[in-house]
Amino acid sequence: MLIPDNTHRSWNKFLTTDILNELLRIEQQIGEEYNPTDPKNILRFLTIDLDQVKVIWLGQDVYPAIGVATGRAFEVGDLYDWDQSFRQVSIKNIIRLLHKNYFGITDYQNIKTFNTIKTDIKNEKFPIKSPKKWFDSLENQGVLFLNTSFTCQVGKANSHKKIWSSFSNKVMAYISEQNPKAKWFLWGNEAKSNKKQIKNGVHLESRHPMMCSNKYTDDFLKSNCFLSTWEDINWLG
Repeated sequence: MLIPDNTHRSWNKFLTTDILNELLRIEQQIGEEYNPTDPKNILRFLTIDLDQVKVIWLGQDVYPAIGVATGRAFEVGDLYDWDQSFRQVSIKNIIRLLHKNYFGITDYQNIKTFNTIKTDIKNEKFPIKSPKKWFDSLENQGVLFLNTSFTCQVGKANSHKKIWSSFSNKVMAYISEQNPKAKWFLWGNEAKSNKKQIKNGVHLESRHPMMCSNKYTDDFLKSNCFLSTWEDINWLG
């Protein structure tokens, strides 16, 4: 069964007989070769106290490469130091926006590259925690890293999207109902398309952090999502 052993009681009302039966059908459909490779991480969000959630990062598909998906949206599982080489552009741009906000940069052309920021991290000028400690700290502070597709076939992005669609919609609707004050980070058109499920809460929208450019008025690097929630979350970890 995909349900984690340490599921938090705040999800009890969600886990009805119908939902459990749906998860049994999903488990049969996803087969045996999928990401995240550890089954207990597939529905990792169920271990989080929903009543303590303040901010939700709404991701899309899990990473298709082996060893990268962790069950937390945007987290790169084999990244332990910001100085490592890694491919995931979204998390690099997320760090760029945090750096911009931390130093009060207002002109787009003055936003630092990720490689420059790595030097600031190494010199302790930009005091962000190391990747895993950073995700752990944000989660402990009330950030829920939620994907809308909880598995994929190894090496094939979005391969299980249809399998999870109905279940995912129910998850978002439940969160919206049970935690109506939560702030949702809706980055990109696919995330925004879920607003019909998210009837309550605050929607903080922008383009996806995957591709950034000054030509877009709603570009991710122009977003105030972190600035407007810094009282709720210490975004440096």
